[in-house]
Amino acid sequence: MKNIVETAIDARSFKILITAVQAAELIDMLSSSGPFTAFAPNDDAFLMLPPGTVDTLVDHKEDLTAFVAYHIVPGKSWQLT
Repeated sequence: MKNIVETAIDARSFKILITAVQAAELIDMLSSSGPFTAFAPNDDAFLMLPPGTVDTLVDHKEDLTAFVAYHIVPGKSWQLT
């Protein structure tokens, strides 16, 4: 079973989120066995933010970490197949 990071990379529509997770230094934690559930915004969602928002978050690690953490919850969620 793939972890959150592997799943996001394979989906190819979460590049901005993966960049944010890397900048927040949360790759190792989210690559662990968890379980975690991600309510992950895709690249299109990030692109709807006002220009410069993502860059501002990346420049402020504490805010970026809080943003990423807001979208991740412990435990396994059911999913539609």
